[in-house]
Amino acid sequence: MGYETTNYEGIYSGGYSSLNPDYGNFVGYRMSASKLGAPTSAQTANQISEVATRIREGMKVVEVGAISPDVFEQIPKEHFKEIAALTKLAGVKPSIHAPIIDPAGFGQRGYEGEMARLEAERHLFSVMEKSHELDPNGNVPVVIHSTGGVPGTQYAPEKGKMPGEEGRFREKKIILINQETKEMVPLEEEKRYRLPLHPEDQFKKEGKIEPPREYIHSVNANEWINKLSNIDFYKQRAQQSIGSSMAVLGEDLAKPATQEFINSLSGKEKQAYSQLHEADISIENIRMTLNSAFDRAYKYGTEEQREQLTELAEEHKKELAELYKDGVPIIGSPIRSLQIYDDTTKKLFNLTKGEAPEIYKPVEEFAMEKSAETFGNVAFKTYQKFGDGAPVMAIENMFQGMAFSRAEDMEKLVNEARKKFVDNAVDDGMSKKEAESTAKKLIGVTWDVGHLNMMRKEGFTEEDVIKETEKIAKMVKHVHLTDNFGYSDSHLAPGMGNVPFKQILEQLEKAGVLDKARKIVEAPGFVQHFKTSPHPLVLSAFGSPIYGGAGAPYFNQAKGLMGNYFSSPLAYLPEQHFSMYGSGFSSLPMEVGGQIPGTRSRFSGTENA
Repeated sequence: MGYETTNYEGIYSGGYSSLNPDYGNFVGYRMSASKLGAPTSAQTANQISEVATRIREGMKVVEVGAISPDVFEQIPKEHFKEIAALTKLAGVKPSIHAPIIDPAGFGQRGYEGEMARLEAERHLFSVMEKSHELDPNGNVPVVIHSTGGVPGTQYAPEKGKMPGEEGRFREKKIILINQETKEMVPLEEEKRYRLPLHPEDQFKKEGKIEPPREYIHSVNANEWINKLSNIDFYKQRAQQSIGSSMAVLGEDLAKPATQEFINSLSGKEKQAYSQLHEADISIENIRMTLNSAFDRAYKYGTEEQREQLTELAEEHKKELAELYKDGVPIIGSPIRSLQIYDDTTKKLFNLTKGEAPEIYKPVEEFAMEKSAETFGNVAFKTYQKFGDGAPVMAIENMFQGMAFSRAEDMEKLVNEARKKFVDNAVDDGMSKKEAESTAKKLIGVTWDVGHLNMMRKEGFTEEDVIKETEKIAKMVKHVHLTDNFGYSDSHLAPGMGNVPFKQILEQLEKAGVLDKARKIVEAPGFVQHFKTSPHPLVLSAFGSPIYGGAGAPYFNQAKGLMGNYFSSPLAYLPEQHFSMYGSGFSSLPMEVGGQIPGTRSRFSGTENA
């Protein structure tokens, strides 16, 4: 007859049993220690010492790198080769974390222009060159943040939509960027009140909740109308200046304004001619404002609008010929100029009436174009230099509140970067099929499960987290395993928060990428606060086998292994006992379960590298 120990409070339930596979902080997915890696400290340039420390802790996968670009640049170039030799000697697979460099060209002051993007491109290529030294023939993964700080859309789960279903992500707030001024403006979901558009419409006193994306058109339309309104202001001033001069000059308006003809005018006619040209300043302002508006319309309009604008420019050019006779401006050129510019302004307004130029654009879409260009160019230059041994670019997803937090965004970013790679490669003489295959091999995703889990603070569920992984799984080249509770990127060791590791890893396994991807446990938050290595807890979380075989016992059961076969009763005796009499596992270094600090090699006692 079975029983539950919880029914017998106060009764000692006995030692932990190796028959219980779920004891401890086990996350439900079992992995051997050889598949679990750790990063070096991201705050020091002494990466060679950090790598040696990770190796002494028993790591078989180590991620090298410094987050700050300034610190990363202080790593001596010889160290990359020395780290390569050290990891090869220890049988360790390296990867590298690039410093945080925004690939789109954003900085502390927002978007800093094309020069900043090109600088980011050069800097990231330099990182790829250094990374190649770690494993010249092994396509070492290089983790690059998808953004260095571009603010992203804030989402909330849409009621009535299930996890993974289209429309599940409802936009609560988006950030727009003015493509002219680079100013960023937040646009939030809010209740709005509208006048009826038709006689049969009813005014809604309760208002209507409008998503921010629906309001982008209004923002752009207002900006565009304000721009064209400036032309109307200068037009009125020009008309006031012209006044009655047209009636005075009459038929002479069409004659060339030669000096000889001007001298032949009567005093009243000369006065009218002078009055006419007082409008020149206002007309010049109209010309400049119209040119600026045309420039915006052409840059930020649709492809169809660009075709129409090209035709408009040709028509405008022909009309300007009417301002001259025999190569000399006519007397009435200010009047005719005003008519031409007014006519062109009306045409410009009419062809943009239904869709104003997209001066304001969601910043993620803007950053997507810039970042994809950078990633595609860097990957291609790297391939040009190193060929089939080129490092793999593994672009890391960010968390809610920053750009590229969804699987959908990451998929599009990677596809756009691959497309840019293919364009470059085809231009360089490679076949499109080979270029596409190479791009797929060299550009993919680092899936940070801690960043992903932070969507839960907006009300998304564990199932949403799993579905997002399912969407992106085939693109994953590298994995960051880190835990949190969904509210902060706290970088706890797996098993300490609520990240659904088991289900996430199962999705990656189904996609056939889990074994190929290097898995790095990011737990600097735990190290910072608790001043100890999380590695024993990680082995417990993933139920790693204690011995070389794949079977039990596992590290999550280690606390309960008190039988003579698994451990010695001497483990309860003072450390000095073993120094005097020998025997017992506790005379081994702490990294492998003993009590002796592992500052030297495990067995010979000689200094480690």
